[in-house]
Amino acid sequence: MSESKKVLLYVSHLKKYFPISSNLLKSGGSVRALDDVSFALREGETLGVVGETGCGKTTLGRTVLRLIDATAGDVYFNLPEDLMNKVIEKEGELDRLHEIENPSAEEIKEMETLEADLDEIRNENSLTRMSSRKMKDFRKFMQPIFQDPFSSLDPRKLVKDVIAEPMKLLTEMSSDEIFEKEKELIEEIGLSEDHLYRFPHEFSGGQRQRIGIARAIGIGPKLLVLDEPTSALDVSVQAQILNMLKEIQNELGLSYLFISHHLNVIRLMADRVAVMYLGRVAELTDTDRLFTEMLHPYTKALLSAIPSIDPGKRKGRIILEGEIPSPANPPKGCYFHPRCPEAMKNCGWSPRDIAGPIRSMLEPYRNPEAKDFPAITEIVTDEEANSLDIVLSAPVPNREPVLALFNELVEKEASSGAGIMFKSIESVKFLEDGTTIRVVQMEPDVPTLKEVRKGHFVSCLLYDKPIEETKEEVMENASTATSTD
Repeated sequence: MSESKKVLLYVSHLKKYFPISSNLLKSGGSVRALDDVSFALREGETLGVVGETGCGKTTLGRTVLRLIDATAGDVYFNLPEDLMNKVIEKEGELDRLHEIENPSAEEIKEMETLEADLDEIRNENSLTRMSSRKMKDFRKFMQPIFQDPFSSLDPRKLVKDVIAEPMKLLTEMSSDEIFEKEKELIEEIGLSEDHLYRFPHEFSGGQRQRIGIARAIGIGPKLLVLDEPTSALDVSVQAQILNMLKEIQNELGLSYLFISHHLNVIRLMADRVAVMYLGRVAELTDTDRLFTEMLHPYTKALLSAIPSIDPGKRKGRIILEGEIPSPANPPKGCYFHPRCPEAMKNCGWSPRDIAGPIRSMLEPYRNPEAKDFPAITEIVTDEEANSLDIVLSAPVPNREPVLALFNELVEKEASSGAGIMFKSIESVKFLEDGTTIRVVQMEPDVPTLKEVRKGHFVSCLLYDKPIEETKEEVMENASTATSTD
């Protein structure tokens, strides 16, 4: 995809939290379905969105389309090129300033100026802040194609009425113009005119999905959000639908936001891929690069699950430990760190991560040296303070040997293969009462999506610094820039 194409869709720090009601009067927290998602989509481009079930893919598509309201963040769509470039530049500069740990007075003033400038643009142009009446003007340029081709079609309407509905609501076409357009569309998707006078239940799954596509493209959109458009279809039909989508895209110059958990489908359809994990984008880059030079540990594990068609080629499968954390109570720091085989001490280890391992560490059957450690009553965690208290059954008169033994056991655990979380312990001390040992952990670093090499964005602390390009990449980029000029 050429960089010369204008940006059609720009999503900036999009968030969607669903409240959890514990009772009628009190909120029980929220599910972070989308947690600070940003990306750009150019004209004629397909951006694939992949990830495990529950990672926020569908919520992303629905929030971009404003089928559900965002909690925070902005969506800019189909703006004049000058204005879109201005928005991207200002949002990028603001992100850069926010990453400065101790900003100067001048930098703070610059942030305030940028925020004021952007607020004026956001209130006027961001889809997340528009009134429903103004949003209607954008509806005809962005259309969804849903996963289930049966439930997304009204079973009480004839196909001709299903396809005509968006044209009646969002355009000023006459009845005759709509009918002529319908005949053109029904042939374009491989059906005939007599199919217009049938009901959705009279068609196969693949035919119903074709009808859904005809309904979406009938009003001349610029963006299609495709949410698992082939996952409910037979394998033989999937290829037909995908080929038809590619033909339609080439013919009409459409942009696709293509959501799928089928990696091979994404590899076939997408120009670029965004890998999501627990509501965040973990990695974003060109499709070919993602499948050959993946950087994020989660992406490596995800792609290792793709079976090889070569029976003689052995492929190392990366098995992730543990379960996907709850989006209602995500881990600190990097959301992936509890399952990450490459996690570091500053990735976000918290008291809830280490409380169980510490209790296990102090069991004599596991560590014979622990037999000399005082009896424990309970372990109390404080997530906000990033500390935990080991409450002993009785006061300890001679504290230094106990602390020395505890630190010795921590060092032993930290040196083991799975002991990285013990390296996050910053200090250990007795409280004044002599019955409590307080363990304080280091504050975690939070990764953000950064461009670690040209066109390759990763949200991982392993890549806090840009990766140097190889000589071949430098030559290739220079060649591309010359040909573009």
